[in-house]
Amino acid sequence: MARMCALGAQGREFKSRRPDIFFKCKGASYYTEKQLGFSCASLAAPTYMGILMGLASMTFWGIAIFLAAIANRKFENVVVLFWMQVFGFLLGILYFFYSINSLNFNLATSYIPHFIAIALLQLFAYLSFYAGLKKGQISLVSSIGASWGLLAAVLGIIFFKETLRINQFFALILIIAGIVIASTNIKEIIRGRKITLLIGVKEGLMAMVGWGVSLFLLASLTKVLGWFLPAILFRLLLLLFLTVYIIAVKKDFVPKKIKFPLWLFLFIGVFDMLAFFTFSFGTSGSYASIVAPIGSAYVLVTIALTQIFLKEKIKKNQAIGIFGIIMGLILISI
Repeated sequence: MARMCALGAQGREFKSRRPDIFFKCKGASYYTEKQLGFSCASLAAPTYMGILMGLASMTFWGIAIFLAAIANRKFENVVVLFWMQVFGFLLGILYFFYSINSLNFNLATSYIPHFIAIALLQLFAYLSFYAGLKKGQISLVSSIGASWGLLAAVLGIIFFKETLRINQFFALILIIAGIVIASTNIKEIIRGRKITLLIGVKEGLMAMVGWGVSLFLLASLTKVLGWFLPAILFRLLLLLFLTVYIIAVKKDFVPKKIKFPLWLFLFIGVFDMLAFFTFSFGTSGSYASIVAPIGSAYVLVTIALTQIFLKEKIKKNQAIGIFGIIMGLILISI
């Protein structure tokens, strides 16, 4: 007897990778897998894959940003950005030659304007974010920058017509609220002056917008070109724009007065590239509105690393925020 799928009990819509199959179940209906054209188990697979890739990108970005925060205190932000992009691109090149025969370059050329927009937005976001890390509190700037996940999720719902279950909706609220609470000292906000709060905030907001829009565009391209090609092509353009910028402002590519931190820049670039790869891979087969908010929770990793290596104390509001993020990540996976 053919296996049967019980669908519609929850009133949900399902869409397969085959464009000719789209059905909505209003009542409890039963279909054979042969009729549907795909496995029943595959309905849940994209969600779990998206969660897993979101957690991976969250971890990689958290480590990369922690290391970048250390580097930006000693070097020019544009120099840090350039070398981390170089080393990240070299990592991507290794896989590029491995999979070159399976890449669709002809189709990619029709999206060149999209790649240029993504690269420029990424350049804008990174320079703003690194400038904020240089003069502001790491936790505050990181939390604001991490809010790009909310923007990407909203754009995904609006333009991709993605739908979220009620638990996932509340999970997004928990994650975003947890990010803000964990990275802000509420007592200092109440007692402090406004001018003190402005340090790094503007740069964090600029980074949030740049990352949110660019990663939304990147997610849309992964659904057409696959997970790898969009990530490596925009990185190439970003490197070209960075080179032109450094030459135009007459900056040194290699710091002269301080020893070149090869391993530090290498690790920043590798972790950052791995974050983009896992993000692209996740959004290529799952909802951007799920992958993006989880990936943007990288501040949880960053805060943990600052506690371990910089011995920063966790305040009550940070503990509450971290708990909220963890609960949100659990809730979104149910």
